[in-house]
Amino acid sequence: MNTILESILSRRSVRSFQEKQISKEDLDIILKAAVLAPNGMKQEPWHFTAIQNPEVLKELDKKVVGEGKSFFYHAPTLIMVSIEDGNGFEKEDTACALTNMMQAAHALGLGSVWCNRINHNPELGRQLTEYGVPEGYKVTGTLAVGYTKGDYPSRPVKEGTITIIG
Repeated sequence: MNTILESILSRRSVRSFQEKQISKEDLDIILKAAVLAPNGMKQEPWHFTAIQNPEVLKELDKKVVGEGKSFFYHAPTLIMVSIEDGNGFEKEDTACALTNMMQAAHALGLGSVWCNRINHNPELGRQLTEYGVPEGYKVTGTLAVGYTKGDYPSRPVKEGTITIIG
């Protein structure tokens, strides 16, 4: 099997991360994968904000879920995808960008998980300019990235989820 298919079939969501920060080189590759994702009508309506500062991450956590909790599982890097407010392809474009980033992270030996707390609160998603989200954009998805703590998760394929009519 080729390496691309192996990567797609073996990637899992990781919800336990080491404190060790990912490298700038790895972050750059992940963000490049995001920028090159398919998007509706080649509009490229997105902006990617990567936060690696632990104090800023704690502050954002507090704003989103409250003191002592973490909506991104205490990962050392959080990448927010924001889209121009009112864009008709926000869900699709966000999904493509996040999928590319998850696959890039996995190919680099990193864990990741798509986190939905901000995008489930659109008003909050529009109020994050102090965290690098441009004015007129809203956060539509976030990705936690880091080194997996413990064993990499495994998951069997569920039975009965595929129908083929041929």
